[in-house]
Amino acid sequence: MGKELSRTRSKAPGYHLGVLHRLSLAYLSPRMRSLGLSRGWIALLMETLEQPGQSQDALRRSIKVDRAATARTLFELERRGYIVRREDANDRRQKLVYPTSKTLALATGLFEVLDKHNEALFKGFDHARREEALSILRAMAANLEEAINQDNA
Repeated sequence: MGKELSRTRSKAPGYHLGVLHRLSLAYLSPRMRSLGLSRGWIALLMETLEQPGQSQDALRRSIKVDRAATARTLFELERRGYIVRREDANDRRQKLVYPTSKTLALATGLFEVLDKHNEALFKGFDHARREEALSILRAMAANLEEAINQDNA
């Protein structure tokens, strides 16, 4: 059983993606802490910096996180002064999310950390191999999203 399990695990993309995720967290955590950030905030902060003024729901869909986790994280980010939520003039039920000057001030440091993370991930990859790896990851994510949507239909 152990040998079969080992062979199965070594060929499972989920196993390798999990390892990659845990290694990425180990790399990013101390660097994010030095900026005063939690690694769990990265996706929302990046999305807010790249597209300020999105609704909470649009943010959630964009980064593929459930409503409750998004609401909790946004509450914490707002409490700490990293984002501000404003009522949507067109739909008063919606809150639009914007980065604050505090977030804009640390954006350069955040981008530097993420750029170095990408450099570490792609060390030894030429441009074509980088693009192929990203294409494969995007396709895998799309496949899982489709499977989830089919389960929920």
